[in-house]
Amino acid sequence: MTKILLVEDDERLAKLIQSFLVELGYSVNCESRGDKAVFRIIREQPDIVILDIMLPGLDGIQVCKSIRASYSGIVVMLTAMDDDETQISGLNIGADDYINKPIEPRVLAARLKALIRRDKKTKKITELNFGKLKINLITRVVTLNDQQISLKPKEYELLVFLANNADKVVNRDNIMLALRGTHHDGVDRTIDLRVSYLRKKLQDNIENPQRIKTVRNFGYIFISSSWN
Repeated sequence: MTKILLVEDDERLAKLIQSFLVELGYSVNCESRGDKAVFRIIREQPDIVILDIMLPGLDGIQVCKSIRASYSGIVVMLTAMDDDETQISGLNIGADDYINKPIEPRVLAARLKALIRRDKKTKKITELNFGKLKINLITRVVTLNDQQISLKPKEYELLVFLANNADKVVNRDNIMLALRGTHHDGVDRTIDLRVSYLRKKLQDNIENPQRIKTVRNFGYIFISSSWN
C-alpha cells in the first residue's frame, strides 16, 4: 500500500483529502507543521509527501529543501499562490509536481498515479558506496572494510545526510533541520558530539580527520574519495 504524508495546516481540507485518498486505497497520515514534517518525513520515509506551501514552523519550500538529501520519494506541492517564481523555486529544490488550490480531487488522483508510474520506472538508490564504506539504505547496515559498523539511529541518520551531501560543506543549521526539524541555536553541541562519535566508529583520526572534516565556524564536509 502506498504511504502518503499529507502536510497541511487547514484541518478541514486535510481531512477531506485524507478521506478521498484513503477511499482510493492509499495509507494517509497528516501533519500540520512544517518543522515537524521534516522530522517525520526523514524518519518515516513515506512513498509520497503532499506538501502545502504556507505552513507554520517552516514553509513548504524550506521543508522540501531540508528533506531532499535524506528523502528520495515523491514530493507534491500544494499552493494557493498563482506565482511562477514560487513554483520554479520548489521544482528547483526537488519537488516533483505542483497542484493549485482549490484542489480538484480527480486531478489530484490522476497526478499521483502518473507520478507513481514515473517513479517505478526510475531505479531508486538503495545503497551508497564510497570505496570501502557501504551504506545500505534499505537494511540501514553500514560496513567499512567489510566489517559491520554499529551505529545508533541518530548516528546513522547523520552519516546518511553527510554522505548524501558528499563533497559539499553543510552547516549545523542544515543538519539540525534535516534530522530534528529545528534550527540550530548556535549553542547546542549535539551535532558536534555525534560527528565525533562517527569519526571514532569510522576510524577517522579525531585529531586530524580526513573523512569527515570540520569547516571552521561553519559545519562539516564528507570527503567521498577518502574511503578507498
